[in-house]
This record gives sequence, C-alpha cells and structure tokens, in this order.
Amino acid sequence: MEIEKVILKGFRNYLDATVNLQSKTLIIGANDSGKTNFIFALRLLLDKTLSESDLEPNESDFHISQEGIQQEHLSIEVHFKDIKEDAVISVLKGNVSSDGKSILRYDASRKSLEHSIKVGVDAKHLTTVNSRFYLKYLNLKYVKSSRDL
Repeated sequence: MEIEKVILKGFRNYLDATVNLQSKTLIIGANDSGKTNFIFALRLLLDKTLSESDLEPNESDFHISQEGIQQEHLSIEVHFKDIKEDAVISVLKGNVSSDGKSILRYDASRKSLEHSIKVGVDAKHLTTVNSRFYLKYLNLKYVKSSRDL
C-alpha cells in the first residue's frame, strides 16, 4: 500500500494543490514553503498519536489569499494505491476499489469549525465515518513511509 497523491484545498498555505508521490519521495524546500503544513495534513488523517481534539480546525488552518480573503472550507485528500493487505481491506470494508485504491478525506468549515472524515473508493463515493477506526491497521508501516535518508 502506498500513498499515490495528496490533494490540499484551502489548507494553510495551500489554496489548491495536488502532490503526486512516488515509491520514494523526498520533500525539500525553502523555509516557509509548506513542508511542515504538508506533513501535518497527512498526520490529521494518519497519525494515531493525534487526539480527537487535535483534529478540530482553528481559524489559522484556513488559507488566506494575498488579498486577505480567507477560505470558508478546507479539504485534505489522501489517495492510496496498491492496497493488498488483508487487514486494511477488511477494516475499510467496501471502500477499496477492485484495483486496490481508496481515498481518505478530511473536510472542515471555517464558519462552524466542525470537521468530518470520509472514506471511499473514489472522490464521488465518499462516506462520512464517526472515528478514525482505520488507524488500527492503516499506519505508516502499511503506507511504506520512513524518515530514513
């Protein structure tokens, strides 16, 4: 199982960005270019050390344009491919496509500061989930991530 791409909309310094990942991806960039924000976006969906209260958005999570216009909504989508692990397929029950793909999405509203997490086989077929139940089996081991350079 690998992360295929991450789509960030209205999140911190990302107005609308799609980051395509490969089997081995190195994230580098200048200071204040968004590296930490990108990693935190992944953590919102994949880090079981974050508590439920850590998932709650705050005003600073919403993108502000150079003109000072703040986005009303934000979303973070993590697209997975090559899902073959039985435990992951079982816990995602019906949310893995026949070709081994699935999506997790975090949505938040600035007006209400409420958030939701959705899962599905594609962006058109997402279902809201009440908890991050998938974290029991879906962790950095399965998405083949490491900090080794």
